[in-house]
Amino acid sequence: MLFLMTDGDDLDLQPPAKRKRRSFSSDAMESVNKQFWFEDGDIVLGIEDKHVKIHQSKLMGSLVFSTMLALPQPELMESFDGCPFVKLPHDTFHDWIPVLEWMYDRSSFELRSTSLDITARALRIATKYEILEVRQWCKQQLLSRWPLKVVEMNTTAMANAAEAICLARELDIPEILPAAFYALAVQRWSNGGDGGRSHLILSPDDLRRLIVGREMLHERLTALLFNWDPHINAEFFSLCRVCDQACMLSLPEQLMPALHSPYGNWLLHDLDRMSKNGFEGLYACERCVPTLRYAVNQFLAQLQDAIPSYFML
Repeated sequence: MLFLMTDGDDLDLQPPAKRKRRSFSSDAMESVNKQFWFEDGDIVLGIEDKHVKIHQSKLMGSLVFSTMLALPQPELMESFDGCPFVKLPHDTFHDWIPVLEWMYDRSSFELRSTSLDITARALRIATKYEILEVRQWCKQQLLSRWPLKVVEMNTTAMANAAEAICLARELDIPEILPAAFYALAVQRWSNGGDGGRSHLILSPDDLRRLIVGREMLHERLTALLFNWDPHINAEFFSLCRVCDQACMLSLPEQLMPALHSPYGNWLLHDLDRMSKNGFEGLYACERCVPTLRYAVNQFLAQLQDAIPSYFML
C-alpha cells in the first residue's frame, strides 16, 4: 500500500519496501463506491472509509500522481482487488467526488450549473494534487461570479462573498478578492443581506480591510454627489448653469440606495447603468451630455482601478 502525502505532510513519493501481499476482507470490499468502481480499473484509492477502482490514465493529469506512478514499484506490495492500493489519509471523499466526475464525464460536468461548494471541493483536490485543468476550470467558475473587472459583477456575487474570500486565501486565487470584497461591501448587513455570518467567517485582517474599503467607497460617493474631487481639488465635471443645478438635484436620486434595497453603495453598478441609459433623469442638455458621459466614464475607470487599494489588497 502506498500512502500519498502532500502539502502539510512531508511529500514522499518513494514506494515502501517489499512486503508480503495482504488480502482485504469482505468488509473492505463492501466499502467500494459503485459509481467509481470499474472492473477494468488498474488502481484503487482509499479515501476515508471509501474505495474507488479507477484507471491510472485518469490520474495522469495530476503532476503528483503522474510522478508517483512513474516511480518503480516493488514486486510485492499490498493490493486491493488485484490492483495497487493508494491510501489518501488526509482527504475527504466528499471533496473527491466532483474531481472524479470531471475525470470520467468532463463534458457533462462542465455543462452543469455549479455551486460554490462543488467548486471549492474540486479546487482543494486540484490544488493539492496539481491537477492543472481542474484548477483552471475552478478558477474560471469563481471569476464568473467575482470577475476581474469589478464593474461586470452582478447579483450572483453577493451570496457567499465572505466564503469566497476565505477560499481565495486558502487556495491561492487572489484574482477574485477585489470583486468578493466589493460584493460584501455593497450589501447591507443590517438586514442580513450578507447572510449574517460574514463577520464570523472573515479573518480579523480581512474584516478590517472590508471596513476600510466601505469607508473609501462612501467617501467617493460623497465626493461625486458634491461634484468635488478632494484628491485634485477640482470638479469632476463642469456643465452649463441650468444643467449643473438640475444635475446636482437629480444625481442623489440616481446614486443613493433606496431604503428597502438589500444593497447599499453600489456605485460601479449605478454609474454604469446611468451611462448606458444615456443619463436619463439627470436633465442634461445635448451639449452637456458628452461632458457628463466623459466624466462618468473617467470616474468609473478610476474607481475600478482603485478597488484593490481601497481594500488594501
